[in-house]
Amino acid sequence: MPARPQVSWLAVRYINPCMDEGRPTLEEIIEQAYVFGLRHMEIYRGFLQSREASYLRHIRALLDRNELGVSQITCAPDFTHPDRAVRNAEFAEMLEWIEVACALGATGLRVTAGCAYDGVGREDAIRWAVENLSRLGERAEPRGIRLGFENHYRDKRWTNNDFAFRTPEFLDIFEGLRDTPVGVNFDTSNQLMTGDDPLQVLEAVKHKVWHMHASDRAPGEYTHTVIGKGAVSFDALFRCLAGTAYAGFISLEDGQTEGDEGTLRSLAFVRNKVIQHWR
Repeated sequence: MPARPQVSWLAVRYINPCMDEGRPTLEEIIEQAYVFGLRHMEIYRGFLQSREASYLRHIRALLDRNELGVSQITCAPDFTHPDRAVRNAEFAEMLEWIEVACALGATGLRVTAGCAYDGVGREDAIRWAVENLSRLGERAEPRGIRLGFENHYRDKRWTNNDFAFRTPEFLDIFEGLRDTPVGVNFDTSNQLMTGDDPLQVLEAVKHKVWHMHASDRAPGEYTHTVIGKGAVSFDALFRCLAGTAYAGFISLEDGQTEGDEGTLRSLAFVRNKVIQHWR
């Protein structure tokens, strides 16, 4: 039987309460992932209270106890900032996240181009993103860590949109990374906010996708819906990936507002589609 994608879970709906109010904790999210019957989860960087070795050993032990692997750690470097010192600091911090990924046994890191800033020219932003992501990929690959460049909208803790939010900018940066170790974390619904076609983007990058964010929403809307209730054509996207013998991760980007019941419905939808398209 051909290998199937592995289902993971990114608890987007917990990002703000976890970081602002301290609940739920990452420990509680890990235990909930086990209750949901998952074998992989995605960890948003803000869920981690520390990058100290003793804390990371504690989290790794809890993951092992719950038989959970980490598909990726969700990072959001800002490599398009107009200040070179800030870009260099972002790069240095990402080197630390590579070590965190190693400590937690994560497959890789989600990476971004950076924010859209007034006064930063298009060509400069593309060049800075490609240069920094390429260098980061060269440092991550020998450590066994994959990077997934995302067709991204806006990090939960950003105030600006991503520079690569629109398809032309994302694809231009992708072209600059084509011959580097940097792969793609493909988000299924972000293009709906710009009126673009997610399938067109996936067709252009499918050979470098190793991680997917399964998200759904209505056209033009930021808030996620339960998977299968929005406008994303999952059959077309999954058919495209199955045609490449894709066996990476499909991570539920769980930002819907219906709580655990919405998560369970979304997981059931994704699992059924995987069975359907990877029979």
